[in-house]
Amino acid sequence: MRFPILLLITAVFVLFNGCRPNNPEESNKHLKFGIENQNKGKLDDALNEYNLAIQLNDDNSTAFYYRGVLYISRNNQEKGLEDLSEAINISPDTARFYDARGYVYITMTEYEKAMKNYEKAVQLNPKNAVYVNRRGYIRALLKDYTEAVKDYSKAIELNPKYEDAYSNRGFSYLSLNKFENVIQDFTKAIELNPKRAAYYNTRGYAYANMKRLFDALPDYDKAIGLDSNFADAYVNRGYVYLNTGLYDFALIDFDKALKLGLLNAPNYNARGFAFSNLRKYPQAINDFTKAIEIDPSFTDAYVNRGFSYFNSMNKASALKDWQTAVQQKPSLDSSLRSYMDKAKK
Repeated sequence: MRFPILLLITAVFVLFNGCRPNNPEESNKHLKFGIENQNKGKLDDALNEYNLAIQLNDDNSTAFYYRGVLYISRNNQEKGLEDLSEAINISPDTARFYDARGYVYITMTEYEKAMKNYEKAVQLNPKNAVYVNRRGYIRALLKDYTEAVKDYSKAIELNPKYEDAYSNRGFSYLSLNKFENVIQDFTKAIELNPKRAAYYNTRGYAYANMKRLFDALPDYDKAIGLDSNFADAYVNRGYVYLNTGLYDFALIDFDKALKLGLLNAPNYNARGFAFSNLRKYPQAINDFTKAIEIDPSFTDAYVNRGFSYFNSMNKASALKDWQTAVQQKPSLDSSLRSYMDKAKK
């Protein structure tokens, strides 16, 4: 009696395995169709083809990879990560799979997870400048700028015309206050791509921090010429104008930055400072007041409004503002004391 039962079980087992799809050739055909459809923007058709490819061969890591990328393009990170992880499980020595998964983690601000993926990608393909550059980018996001610079330098060594690596290294040097290096890197980035407004703006910022104000101005002019709505460039140029006594020009730039939406306390304070130096005290007071409304702890705005009140002969209000400034920053007492005594008279 046992013998027939064993035969039946064996038959069922064979039948079950016989239904398990394993057709790599057909799977790759559908994978190819999927890629073609995805390149044409036919994402639904592409998804169907990837599904078929996986059904025909569930060891097709490339199909999982492409389906994962498609899911991510549709903002379905959860399914995308599942597919990319499965691709890695099947083919753990494929660097681009780690690159893709790491990039998703960057967009999700999960930088530690992203780092692990790029460490693996670089380990598998150490001569890929893109992977090394992206690892540097994550290091910078983690504020490890010194190590980030090393990665960017390696990427540049691998590809001396790698524009992004120069700009990324330049930004890391900026965070390290190495302004001469910033200038060198963005000069190279500009050489490679002279149409990026941000490059000129950042190089101008480095010049300004080195007190080379008249070198900064042409860069800000160029940035604004390339992008007339580049609010940060107006702000940066406005500060150069303030520091060179060109208050009319500063006023125009800060006004433009505010109109472009940079409605923060420092920008109102800066425009107020320009108004004040042009002896337009009511407008200055209005801007300093807006700065204080946005940030009541902004000590400079109290100091500056105090001077505008004082010059408007409103000594009581000036004294009150300066007293508030000293309360917030006691070290100001020595520099403001004589003015506060005058306001009391």
